[in-house]
Parts: sequence; structure tokens; C-alpha cells
Amino acid sequence: MTDEHGDGNLPAGWRVDGDDLVHEAELHGWRLTVVSTLSAPWDGPTSLRIDPPADLDAARETDGITAELMRSISMAEIRRTTKELRARLGRSIDSTGASAVLDRVETDHDYALMARAYVRLVEQGYRSPVTRLATAWGMSRNTISGRIRRARAMGFLAGPPGKPADRLTAKARRWLEGEEHEQSREQADRK
Repeated sequence: MTDEHGDGNLPAGWRVDGDDLVHEAELHGWRLTVVSTLSAPWDGPTSLRIDPPADLDAARETDGITAELMRSISMAEIRRTTKELRARLGRSIDSTGASAVLDRVETDHDYALMARAYVRLVEQGYRSPVTRLATAWGMSRNTISGRIRRARAMGFLAGPPGKPADRLTAKARRWLEGEEHEQSREQADRK
């Protein structure tokens, strides 16, 4: 479906409905609807609704909403997609300083972006910036922790020996300055 903002196609099962980003899916015959209000001060869902199958005979066979049905809802994937789509629609809430979810961190630029998100959380006083990034990006804490360790080993993060990293290196700033220069040029071209 095409969103009303003309920003291209949304993934299957996703649509924009006024101020809502809506995801609909079928789970074991039941209908799942997840709504994220675009004007909400958070990037995650606002509501979740599960409706029974239209066929009442099929509904009787399911034994209602079960733990198995609830476990089949991938909230991490829904949150990750919601955050990505909100950013694409220009409606991201960027309290972590990480508007783009980094599913993969492979290039130097990716590591610089991730390091910046981490350092912003450190500067904001979060006691566990790794946990905060993991929650915001819908990933495991171990995945984020490993990426942060690798970013430090690659020279993107610095900090006191034996302590968590607390600042970007010159290498990271160079990669990010290139990005900011490109964004400034794109904005000037649009005017």
C-alpha cells in the first residue's frame, strides 16, 4: 500500500491511516491490528488488538486467545519496523539520537552512526546505554554490546581504560562530518 505522504510503498500489512501507522496480520486465524500514533512522543505501538476469526466455527476450534497465540506476535519486529517507517515518514521520536535502526553494522559509516547513538545516551546520563539502544532498536542486549565493543576496537569510541566508552574519536567524527556535509548539500539543493 502507498502511504498518504507519497514516500513510496510501505511493507505488506502496513498502512498510514490519518495520524496512525497501522499494521495488520493474521495469526493462527486471528486478526492482529497494531497501531502506532504518529504524533505520540514514542516510537513504539500505541495499541494492540486481537480479533477472532470471521468464521465462528473456526474460532471455537482455536480455544480463544492462548499463550501460543500471544508468543507468535513478534513485538520486536513490529517495534523495529514502526521506528523505521516513522523515520521514513519524518515522524521519528529520536530520544536516543538514533533515528535509523541499524539492523546491520558493517561499514565504517554504520559504526560511526552507532557510536554516535551510544555516546548521546551516555551524555544524557543513561546508566545502561546498551540496554536503551537494544530496547529502542528491538535487538538483544548482547548484539548491541558486541557492536559497541567492536566499535571501540575499530577506533570509533574512546574512554578511560577499563571503563565504558564515553566519547567519539576523531575517526568517528570524520565519518559523521561527511554525512552532515552531504545532508546540508541536499537541503540546499531542495531550496
